[in-house]
Amino acid sequence: MFITHVLMILSSSNALRMKNIHPSRTMYMSSVGASSSSSSSSSSTTPDYLSLAPSSTPLLDSVKYPFDLKRMDIKQLKQLSHELRWDTIKSVSKTGGHLGSSLGVVELTVALHYIFDAPEDKIIWDVAHQCYPHKILTGRRDRMNSMRQLDGLAGFCNRGESEYDCFGAGHSSTSIS
Repeated sequence: MFITHVLMILSSSNALRMKNIHPSRTMYMSSVGASSSSSSSSSSTTPDYLSLAPSSTPLLDSVKYPFDLKRMDIKQLKQLSHELRWDTIKSVSKTGGHLGSSLGVVELTVALHYIFDAPEDKIIWDVAHQCYPHKILTGRRDRMNSMRQLDGLAGFCNRGESEYDCFGAGHSSTSIS
């Protein structure tokens, strides 16, 4: 019952995530990069989509491991989710990787780590592409720029990389294997 309540509250953070996006600007994403059009033609430069990111991440900066989430209230967890989403975007924009699946589980990741006591409680990701926010919250944020690089972090869960990765995950159906 409690986990459902927390997930519903955290999933309502769409309004929080959207508050920095101005309705007069439309973003267009492509494999080449981001461009935008604005109803005001005062700017001749094309803003980067990362310009929408928060300028600071005070809550995420205070999280080194999942137990740090336990002291936060629901409002702070929403803000943490917002900061974690943008941190994931920034990381993947530098190293490449699986962005959509990771963004789809930001609030779920925060809720799981808030409610359960990892690594004692085991969290198994069904699709390992979802693990980037999990990696950030489990002590690997400072190494995210090495992901998928030689001698860097794995693009999937890796038991040799962290005690929080209890299962070496692959592309899909990990939880039923």
